Amino acid sequence: MVYLIIEALNLIYQAIILLIMARVIISWIPSIDIYKEPVRTIIKFTDLILEPIRNVLDRLGLLIAIDISPIIAFLILRFVFNILIRICFIIF
Repeated sequence: MVYLIIEALNLIYQAIILLIMARVIISWIPSIDIYKEPVRTIIKFTDLILEPIRNVLDRLGLLIAIDISPIIAFLILRFVFNILIRICFIIF
């Protein structure tokens, strides 16, 4: 039972990471129309994760020319994923 939950969490984690990576690649290509699907959906979904990080970086004065919010998002997601796995092992 616990392994099924961990596998589901792992799939969700990998999907989110892939979407953030796709968002980074999209930002490198200036000719992409960001108002067409599926690019628009990717941007909307990843903004839910990246915008709060950018806001914190802006408040701390750490917003620089290079957007490091995806890197921070990767670290936070990995930390949360590890905590969820430990919780699964404790509960089940």
